[in-house]
Order: sequence, then C-alpha cells, then structure tokens
Amino acid sequence: MRTPPAVVVAITAVLLAGYLAVVVWGLASPSSDPQRGMAQGCLSMAAVALLGLAGLLWWGASRRHPKIVWTVFGICLLPSLSLLARGVYLLVRWIRGPG
Repeated sequence: MRTPPAVVVAITAVLLAGYLAVVVWGLASPSSDPQRGMAQGCLSMAAVALLGLAGLLWWGASRRHPKIVWTVFGICLLPSLSLLARGVYLLVRWIRGPG
C-alpha cells in the first residue's frame, strides 16, 4: 500500500488543532447569555466531530490509507479556503474604494 504524503498529514493535523482550539476557546469564554446552553451544546458537537476527523486522520495515516487522509484533508481545507476567499474579496473591495 502507498503511504499518504507526510505534508498532507501535517497540514491536516495543524488545521484540526486550530479548529479545535477555536472551539475550546468558545467553550471556555465566560458569558451570561441565556442561550449559552445551546451554544455549548453546539460547540460540544463540533468538538466531537473534529475529534472524529482527527481519529480518522490518525487511522488513515497509521494504516496507510491515503484516500481517507485526502478526504479528511479536503474536509478540513474547505473552511480555510472560504476564509481566504472572503479576505481576497474584502481586499479587492477595499482597493477599489467606495462606488
């Protein structure tokens, strides 16, 4: 079996760690909002999903399943590409000015 590229595994692991850090930061932030319980439930489910993706990444990398690693990489890359595209859009809009 072919081994998945180590660079892809590393990038995916860094992305998952970053996403999980944001979720943990959201869970740890103090708030007196009455909807805090719903927000914590949603963030907890997001954390479980991210941990599941991390487990799939580990399993795919350790058992040499490149398709699983590439699938997890694609799932993790989409939100960061969306953020990058929004940044480019806002930069172009700022350069053009009002009008």
